[in-house]
Amino acid sequence: MSLAAGHPVPGYDRIGSAALVHTAQAVAAEALHVPYRQTRARVAGDGHGALAVDVTAPLAVPVLGSHAVPAEPVVATAHRARGVIAERLRSITGRQVAVVDVTFSSSVVDTPRRVR
Repeated sequence: MSLAAGHPVPGYDRIGSAALVHTAQAVAAEALHVPYRQTRARVAGDGHGALAVDVTAPLAVPVLGSHAVPAEPVVATAHRARGVIAERLRSITGRQVAVVDVTFSSSVVDTPRRVR
């Protein structure tokens, strides 16, 4: 007996903790414009069914000596990134994100990437 498309099939759907962490890490790296390998994320439940995310990443700064002014202050960068991280994780995983903490641990030069 087969079930028609659109009908629920008994079972469980789970997203493992490693998948949540790697997804949060990738989303944070993208939101902060820093390398994935230099970004760390921890994900835990907030005790009310939502996720709490803790991100540690470098701060992207313009090339020194270029006299370029960052597009926004560091606090604004963190605030914007927290919103982007929460929304992207919600849209990818379907889980609500209650808290996103961002810690800048170092800095990395934000060099323009060449188009191939």
